[in-house]
Parts: sequence; structure tokens; C-alpha cells
Amino acid sequence: MIESAVPAEFAGLRLDLYLSKRFSYLSRTAWQREIESGRVILNGLVMLNVKKHVIEGDRVLYTPQSYEEPEVDFNYSVIFENDNYIVVNKTGNLPVHPSGVFFKNTLVISLEEKSGKKFYPVHRLDRETSGAILLGKSAEAASSVQKNFSSISKEYIAVVRGVTEESFSIDIPVGPARNSLIMKKREAYPGAGESALTHFALLSSSGGYSLVKAVLVTGRTHQIRVHLKYAGHPIVGDKMYSDDETIYLDYVVKGLTSEIISRAGFHRCALHSSCIVFYDDYEKREISVTAPLPEDMSSLAADLGL
Repeated sequence: MIESAVPAEFAGLRLDLYLSKRFSYLSRTAWQREIESGRVILNGLVMLNVKKHVIEGDRVLYTPQSYEEPEVDFNYSVIFENDNYIVVNKTGNLPVHPSGVFFKNTLVISLEEKSGKKFYPVHRLDRETSGAILLGKSAEAASSVQKNFSSISKEYIAVVRGVTEESFSIDIPVGPARNSLIMKKREAYPGAGESALTHFALLSSSGGYSLVKAVLVTGRTHQIRVHLKYAGHPIVGDKMYSDDETIYLDYVVKGLTSEIISRAGFHRCALHSSCIVFYDDYEKREISVTAPLPEDMSSLAADLGL
């Protein structure tokens, strides 16, 4: 049995629609069958009504008949912990929370199974983004930091194509990608719905590649990846935001083949969350945690002469 909590962005949806949108490896019709078969439990009660609407925080338990999740890398480490928070150095092949084709093979579920306690991510990291992620040990602790988002500072390291300026900022809003074959792809363009600001600094460059630091001012979905694509410096290994959309489309069909890796330039998006600074309202102090560059990105940078 696998448990998940309904995030705010899905509140108000019908149960079958929520499940199909968040866990897309089953269609809406298939989820209706799972619900009607009694395999979905909502807040402790078997829920046979597919039309039931969910609210934020609802606990949904699902007992699949048989499903093999994709393999992930569970070699994460806890790099900071106190009474209310932990910071985990996440690997570059590990979803943070249940979504899409992943239920059990996620960071949150792994942490909860090991400790028997609940954890609440304060922010997001994509599955292929490695590095520091902050989680609260209670919903209240997570909310305390989220309510003061401006107090959070997050720095990232990325390997990108091209030689960037010494320092530059992208202050362009983001929204759904226009004229794209990829439904969940984002794009930066004037008039898009979500304001977004990222500061960048060049760390080193060689042979048409650069190692850059990115500092988030806002926290939009895929923001760094989208802004680097807008700047003409897509991240090495980023299949969705490369200059060739067919890399991602082929990846969806074929999986991570040697051909896909060769075309993308790396086996994952070469993006790492290197530092997070936040204010702990319980201890009344600022906490800074750094996560060293993982071996795969260190090797990539070395191979490129960065």
C-alpha cells in the first residue's frame, strides 16, 4: 500500500481526475476502475465514488495489483538535521515525492519508511536535479519557511552549452511553451503568466561549454532550465529543453538508451542544488547548508575542461 497527500494545486478535483493528473501511468478510465475495485482509500475509508472531490492534505492510499516502478538511485544522504528540519543531498535519479510513474521509489516515501515519520518538502527539485533539498518534519515547520519564501536563498551549479557572460540576469516571465509537442514543457517569454528572475555567474568555460552558478529569486517550475534555454545556453543533458525536442520525445518512447545519452550529451540534466539558506523560526537563526558537486557532474566538468 502506498500513501500520498493531495497538494494544494490539485485541491477541488474529482478523485479520478486527481489520480490521473498526478499519477499519469494510468489513464483516468483505468483509475476509475481502480477506485471502483476498492483499491483506493481516502482518509482511512475505502472510496468507491469516483466523483468524490479531494481537498488539500487528503491522504490517499493505493494498493496496486502489480506494477514495476522505474529504478532510481537511493544513495542520498542527510547533510543537516535539527528538531524541525532536514536537508538531504539528493541523487540525480530520484523523484522527491509521488508523481507520474513513481509512487514508492521517491525520496519522501524512502525517508518515511526508514524513520516511521512524515516529511514535508519545502520546495521542489526535479528528479534529475541532484543536491540539497529542505524538508520539514511537520506540516507546520514546512509552512513556516514557505510563508517567508523571500528568506530562502538557493544556489545551483549547471554545465551549459556555449560560453556565457561573466554575470547576467534573466527577468522574463514563464508559462506553458508555445508551439511545442511536449505538453508539460515551459517557456520564457514576455507576457507569460508567472514572473521569474534568475541571476547567473560564470565559474569557468572551455571548448564551447560553461560551468555556471544560478541564484533563484523566484521559484517557478523548471525556472533555471527555462531561463538558460532562453539565454541560448541549454543545460547539458537536459532532454526537454535541448535545441532538439525529438530527444525528449524519443526518450519517452525508448527510455534512456546510449543513443539518447549521446544526443543529449549526458545521462541526466547537469543541474545541482549546491546551497540552501533558510531562516529557522524555531531556533531564531539563519541556517546555511551546502551540498558538494556529485561525482557524475564533477567528471563531466573535468572531461569538458571546466
